[in-house]
Amino acid sequence: MKQFTLLVVLATLASHCARARFTNFRGEDLDATRTRLTQGKALAAKHCAACHLVPESESMTQDTAAYMLAYMGLFLGIDAARGLDDLERTHFRQRYELLKRSRDIPAAPQLTADEWKSLRAYYLGLARYPFVSGESASAAKTTAIPFSDHGVTMVRPISDGRIAIGGGVTAVLQLFTKDLAPAAKLQLDTPAVHLVETNGGFYVLTLGSLLGALSDENRAALYFIDDRLHAAKKIISELPRSAHFIVDDTNGDHKPDFIVAAFGAVKGGGLLLFESSPTGYRKKTLSEHNSIVRVARLATKGLAHEYLALAGGAREALLKISLKDGIVRETILVEYPPHWGSVWLEIADLDNDGVDEILVLSGDNADAGPYNATKNDQGLRIYHFTNDRLEQVHFESLPGALALALVPATDGVDIAVSRFYASPVEKQDLTYLSREKGLHFKRRHFTLSSRPTVLAALGNRLVVGAGNVPIIAKNENDSTPLTRTFSGPVLFQIYE
Repeated sequence: MKQFTLLVVLATLASHCARARFTNFRGEDLDATRTRLTQGKALAAKHCAACHLVPESESMTQDTAAYMLAYMGLFLGIDAARGLDDLERTHFRQRYELLKRSRDIPAAPQLTADEWKSLRAYYLGLARYPFVSGESASAAKTTAIPFSDHGVTMVRPISDGRIAIGGGVTAVLQLFTKDLAPAAKLQLDTPAVHLVETNGGFYVLTLGSLLGALSDENRAALYFIDDRLHAAKKIISELPRSAHFIVDDTNGDHKPDFIVAAFGAVKGGGLLLFESSPTGYRKKTLSEHNSIVRVARLATKGLAHEYLALAGGAREALLKISLKDGIVRETILVEYPPHWGSVWLEIADLDNDGVDEILVLSGDNADAGPYNATKNDQGLRIYHFTNDRLEQVHFESLPGALALALVPATDGVDIAVSRFYASPVEKQDLTYLSREKGLHFKRRHFTLSSRPTVLAALGNRLVVGAGNVPIIAKNENDSTPLTRTFSGPVLFQIYE
């Protein structure tokens, strides 16, 4: 027993007094002594935990850690942009202006200069080395689909075989036949991001500002699209920037109600219910948790409803929302580190055993600066949820993931994942997970000539949307940034 106690004590001391992996950064002496590292870890626990889970120092490379310290330093009243390069400083200035407008920058520093140095020593001294997966990718065979836009924000199959595509720049919603021939166009205010079929047409949610956190305008809206007349009618307007919604009947009046995943812009998001009433729609907030990216129906029994909601942003989490007799209860099932960038939520029976799996995808962490380092703990997490207990049963490392599509297979479901922030060196732009036994998958990576955003399965093929902005990364052995450009079609199909 004494020996075990000694081992615990030694392990604890080792964790608090770890030796620095790096002693300098871009010519700066970090003074990363064990005393500073210990103090820095304590300061991270004190200040970072006020807004989100405390990031582990090993979760970031030095470049990412330096930028995130500068960005997060603004919330502590500290301007630490001095050590940034030109591209990072431009990115930083945009965040600074947003936080200044929202009054999130304190008038006075919340810690001393010496404490700030210890915080920097902790994150820069114990940062991790760049990650390389070592898995190869093969060039995908694609066929272009003519589409007059510079980016795609939605690819959504329709039950009769057609497919709906949302244009990211023009905000045009275009319908294609099952043979992928153009059928109809509708002009919306902002880009379409999600569609749900209904009698006589579709409900369509628009994104609002394409620039995301750089704008705090409430311009997202929910439309009804008359499929016969090809006409769009706005039924809910002035939504915060929103990404997803589901339709339900929460009050039992046999009329559609809408649960909207509102991402917002740093603030102003949440899970919003728009419930039908004789005078229109009544808004009710189901969760004030910011940055909700997706919502899924978990269970319904009479007027008792349960939903899952995925929060991205900084305070990332998977939430359970219960609604009964007008009373809302929120439970945090699991919290995630802020560098994961949670983006996608699905519920599906992957292995056809009668038990649903919960799929949570992460990989979009653009706030980490212009150089989005490859993070091997981003990817697909698969859970079982029984008796209010969440259990992770599988993980697939997929750095830079942005969206997924479920692909029907012979005895279950395969999964295709677009990776918008793929490593510019390894070029794993799309990953196909072929389900083998149980919840084990064979991984195949594909390189594309376009930078993929969203995708969907259409029979034996994938329809992929893209947006061809370049990827810029830090070159490990050179101070010159590494740039990868794309020039392929923004809409195309891949035959599996």
